[in-house]
Order: sequence, then C-alpha cells, then structure tokens
Amino acid sequence: MHTEKTVPRKAIVGLLLAVIALASALWLAELAASPEHNAAALAELDEKKVTVMELTAASAAASVAISAVPGDATTPLANQISQLSSYLLLVTGAILLEKILLTLTGLLAFRVLIPAACVLGIVYLLLSRDWLRQLAVKLAVFGLALWLVIPASLQVSSLVESTFSVQQTVEEAARAADTIEEEPEEESDSGWLSQIGDAIAGTVSGAVEQAENALGRFVDAVAALIIVNCVIPLLVLWLFLWLARTILGLHMDLPVQKLRGLRRGSRPREDGTRAGDPAP
Repeated sequence: MHTEKTVPRKAIVGLLLAVIALASALWLAELAASPEHNAAALAELDEKKVTVMELTAASAAASVAISAVPGDATTPLANQISQLSSYLLLVTGAILLEKILLTLTGLLAFRVLIPAACVLGIVYLLLSRDWLRQLAVKLAVFGLALWLVIPASLQVSSLVESTFSVQQTVEEAARAADTIEEEPEEESDSGWLSQIGDAIAGTVSGAVEQAENALGRFVDAVAALIIVNCVIPLLVLWLFLWLARTILGLHMDLPVQKLRGLRRGSRPREDGTRAGDPAP
C-alpha cells in the first residue's frame, strides 16, 4: 500500500521538476538575459559610465591647464591629476564588467544550474541517494544567488551613492577643473613693465592654489567612484558567497568518500588484523 502511493508521488514530483527545468532553460533564461528586462539596470550603468568619462575628460583638461602655468611649481600637481585617469579606467572596466555579468549570470543560472539541479532531483527520485538531493539543492540556491548578485550590488551602490552625495563630489571636481581653465583677465596695460614681476608671481601662486584645490577634489571624486563601482560590488559578492556557503554548508556523504574510508579501514596491520577489526 505504501509503495503504491509513493510511486505516483515520485512521478508527479519528477514531472514537476522536468517542467521547471524546461521552463527555466527555454523561457526564464531568455527573460533574464533580455535587454528589456534589464533596461533599468543597463540605463543606470550607462549613467555611471558617462559620469566617469566626464570626470576623465575634466581631469585631462585640468592637467593640461596646470601644465601650461609658467615654471615648474605646478608640474607635480599636473602629473598627479593625470595619473588619476588610470584609476578611472579601472572604474570604467568595472562598470563594463557589471553590464556583461548582468546578462551572463541570468543565462548561467536559468539555462545551466537550475536545469542541472532539476535533473539531479529526478535522478534522486529514482536512486534515493541523499548526496544527489543535497547537490541539487546547492546548485539551485547557488544559481539564484548568482542571478541576484549584480542587481543587489546595483541597489546597494545606488543607496551609498545617494547617501554620500557622490554625484555632487564629481560635479565639484569638474567645477574645479573649469576654474583652472579660466584665464585671468588683464586689468590694464599701463605700467606693465614695472609690475611684471609681481604679476607673474601672483599668477603662479594663484595657479598653485587652484591646482591643489582641484587635486583634492579629483581625489575625493575618484575615491567615491571606486568605492561605489568597485568596492561595493565586491562586498556584495562576498556577502552572497558567505550566505550561500552558510545555507549550503551541508556535509555530503558522497560514495567516493565512503569508498575511500572503506579502503583506509581495510588496510591490514602488521599483526594481520585490519583497522576495523577489534583489538586482540
């Protein structure tokens, strides 16, 4: 009686798992990777890319303007501002990587991992091996976590960006670059021969002060962009991996491990007994 009720139940569960696997591979994978489904996230990443490109152009213009100041007093500051572009390239690469992973993670999760978990679940129903069930659960949970990690990191980045006014910091850096590019107006042509030394000294001194101010603004802006676009996604990824490891941290007694244990226990001792035999 119990066996007759169990077989139809297993057949229903197996059919349900087969339907989930087909729906995941044929429909959910296309939906998760479609640009229409990810339109909001892609638009947000494009806005971040535009912001980084604007800051890169502003830093290049500020470096050229500072380098044009007579003398070598502003040259180190111009070089430091120019070196910040390498960090902005890192931020741009991180944004492009997020755009790629936004579609690839959905395809990997719904076309590979979740169908594989369903297949393992069907095999478990046939063979009744606990390690198959545990592996199926692990693949399913890992696939869902992989699919959610990029949208979650974007949400956290947006929250941090609005909280710490990252866009305002970038705009202040751009305004500092515009201030450096503005040329001082000439007050008068009379008596310029007698005042040329004071004019040059005042111009260089003001340029150094503006360059230091611009460098500080650019450092703040670049640091904010690195935190929002690089550090936050890495922290979210680490959090998801930690949660997945905590949820899926179940010991799996695979047959290979059991065979290894039997082999180790069956090795004979020097007195002719085996490891599993009682001591004489």
